Amino acid sequence: PAIARQLVELFLLRFDPATGGTRDVRVEHLLKAIETALDQVPNLDEDRILRQFLGVINATVRTNYFLHDANGESKPYLSFKFNPAKVPGLPEPKPMFEIWVYSPRVEGVHLRGGRVARGGLRWSDRREDFRTEVLGLMKAKMVK
Repeated sequence: PAIARQLVELFLLRFDPATGGTRDVRVEHLLKAIETALDQVPNLDEDRILRQFLGVINATVRTNYFLHDANGESKPYLSFKFNPAKVPGLPEPKPMFEIWVYSPRVEGVHLRGGRVARGGLRWSDRREDFRTEVLGLMKAKMVK
């Protein structure tokens, strides 16, 4: 539980606009504390899962998590922009950008092979692995 709290704290520290000016120093200290705690995890599976969470948080470039609507309420959807090169264990080819979106009504991923990329929207009924489907389409577009 302590490491999970530290991971949440890391996310908040990196992306909460209310975080003060010493953000970088505080993130660095927290990362050291998390690494020390991870070195004490006795179970290999738990260690791998926690390190993967850390990797995804570190690979996150931007999020709308802290944006609110006109009434000050949280928006009913989440989006995260990742740098896939920094996400450990992602299959090749790794896109240049990945944007993941979730709401109660839709779930999706936008993969970009470059700054200027061809593509569009695609409906998928493959709920468990739609990212794999989109990755295959992105790869096909890159070789055209």
